Amino acid sequence: GQKEYVDKNGIYFYVRCGRCGTCVKVRADKQHDLNNDDGNYVWNKTIVDSKCFRRMETIVHLDRNYQVISHEIDGGEYITEEAYNEWLAEQATAVATPTAESEADHQSETE
Repeated sequence: GQKEYVDKNGIYFYVRCGRCGTCVKVRADKQHDLNNDDGNYVWNKTIVDSKCFRRMETIVHLDRNYQVISHEIDGGEYITEEAYNEWLAEQATAVATPTAESEADHQSETE
C-alpha cells in the first residue's frame, strides 16, 4: 500500500473567525515561520478567513518539542482539528443539500 504523507516541517493550527464563524487551517513551517526564543519558539501571524476577511492577530509560544505552551488570538478562537473537520463536513453538506427556501426560489425562477 501507499504510505500516507507526513508533513515533518509543518505545525497546523485551527482557528474560527469570531465574526462570521468561518474556520481556517493554518500551517506554520518549523524552519521558516518560528522565531527562536531562548530554546523555545514564538509564532506571530495575521490570519484572514475567506468569508469576511477579518484580520485575526495571533501569537503562539511553543516549547523546544513544538508543543504549544500558550496562545493568544484577537478576533477569533483556536479550535481542535476535530472541530475544524466537523465544520468542513457541515459546509460540504450545506453545499450539497439546498434549503427548501432556495429550492422554492429556484422553482419560481424557472416557471
